[in-house]
Amino acid sequence: MKKKLTKYNQYKNDIFNKLNFDFQSGKKILDVGCGDGSDAKIFIDEFGLDAYGIDVYKHENLDGINGLKYRESGIFQIPFEDETFDYVFLHDVMHHIDEQGQNHEKHLAGLRELKRVAKKGGQIIIMEGNRYNPLFYPHMVKALGHNHFKQSYFKKIMGEVFSDVRFKYFEAHLYPKGFLWFWKAYEKIMEKCIPDLFLAYNVAIIKK
Repeated sequence: MKKKLTKYNQYKNDIFNKLNFDFQSGKKILDVGCGDGSDAKIFIDEFGLDAYGIDVYKHENLDGINGLKYRESGIFQIPFEDETFDYVFLHDVMHHIDEQGQNHEKHLAGLRELKRVAKKGGQIIIMEGNRYNPLFYPHMVKALGHNHFKQSYFKKIMGEVFSDVRFKYFEAHLYPKGFLWFWKAYEKIMEKCIPDLFLAYNVAIIKK
């Protein structure tokens, strides 16, 4: 069932509440590029999912997440059989898989691996920061060097691999606590008045 998260940090609460995805308890999920495991912990604790995670390195926090089954692996050779998972989830991962070269064929190869391990009738959820979002571009792209995708490219590669894709877009950032009221007002203005082209997150929800 859909549920509203309130007990995590502001960013995680916002991400999952705006994603608003109906995860079914007991289903099997693969968190690709699981990082510190913070998303996987939410899958386990809040949604009752059977959670697996892969990443190219093992973060020190993962040993403290009860129930997470971790394997060290990249996206190009996911170490699971075909049609293993009910859900496959990626949060700000796709632009990292070839961040310097941004090779189109590598992006497609990664997406095909996601498709391979998802069950027939399963769903793949891909969240990616939008390159030209007014906050992401100066901070994440210019200052920190993240090579986020343009929205047009994100939609293009999804359409090249998947046939049943639903897109959604929303604003979500980790805001300074002392000025949260200001940033929440900014967020509402962005989502109501600004074209989707500039919103912070591009999300593809894919049914296999």
